[in-house]
Amino acid sequence: MGCMSFYCYSPPLQNWQFKQTRSVTLISGSQVVGAAGRLEMSSNSPLSLGQEKEDRTAEQKKIDSQLLYAIYQLRGEAQAKGTPTEPIPLERDAKGRVLVDVRAVVSKKLVSRIQKLGGKILSTSEKYDSIIAYLSLDKLEALAKSKDVRFIAPKAQAVTN
Repeated sequence: MGCMSFYCYSPPLQNWQFKQTRSVTLISGSQVVGAAGRLEMSSNSPLSLGQEKEDRTAEQKKIDSQLLYAIYQLRGEAQAKGTPTEPIPLERDAKGRVLVDVRAVVSKKLVSRIQKLGGKILSTSEKYDSIIAYLSLDKLEALAKSKDVRFIAPKAQAVTN
């Protein structure tokens, strides 16, 4: 059994889609455990999620899955790739750019690159190798090509009780 993010799966499962809920669903072999979660098998999905991950380019491997799924949805590729087709909840600005945390060696060159790609820098931290910015989904793969970029993820949001 392998785990990806918060979803665990077993290799025998093919062409599945997970409807995200607030409860945890464990998947073992071909059995689904958990009342609130729901696993849907889709015979019209040509790729399994595991296959989609294996087929990612070097740039796509630097991008968080939720961002990548949103990119696939934007391109109209989500169903063909067997990834979620439901809207991905991402924080966006008035221009539709998503709020991301770029983990990279912070430099003037990289900050300039983000701005040239139409991004808006909110903060940088050389200490934590982080740039928080708004950037269009369709520009993330171009940014990920930079050798200084290690990973791009949605900016973590603070949660209070």
